[in-house]
Amino acid sequence: MTNYLINPYSRIAGFKSLLAGLIGLLLLSFASFKSGTHFYGLSNIDFAKDSRFVFYIFEHLISWFVFAVLAFFFGLSLSKSHVRAIDFLGTSLIAKIPLIFTPILRFIPAFQSFVFQSFEMYFLIGVYVISLAWTIALLFNGYKVSSNLKNNRLIVSFIIGLVVSEIISRVIINLLIIKT
Repeated sequence: MTNYLINPYSRIAGFKSLLAGLIGLLLLSFASFKSGTHFYGLSNIDFAKDSRFVFYIFEHLISWFVFAVLAFFFGLSLSKSHVRAIDFLGTSLIAKIPLIFTPILRFIPAFQSFVFQSFEMYFLIGVYVISLAWTIALLFNGYKVSSNLKNNRLIVSFIIGLVVSEIISRVIINLLIIKT
């Protein structure tokens, strides 16, 4: 069971993972909207109920799609085996699902508004860090399965893809913020 929590891709891939991931993304976006939890890229979180629902969807869609496209590009470029775009899209989308724990926690009154450097703030950040680590583990395993890469090619291309996608996602999201 533990292995399935960090690598579900032996049981779900292709169109099924894309569909499950889209449902997860909609739930994550809705929980983020209702709780005022913004994800500016993968590694930046903020709390403010200041945007329309569509903006929360865009935040998640952008960070997902940018990483999936970069991962697919690396897979095509570096893998000696056949790779499919739908596998990169689906596995990277499922990987975002653990992020839902932070906005769900924000439905509890003590976590809706909290004092800076309080127990509630640190607990909420702790939950976010754990869910982010889980998400990165899922992204890595999804990339590994989808790309069929191994060793240094796998690790280096994953890290580069993650960092570059984070930079690109933040630039795009910041441009959207400026225009709204």
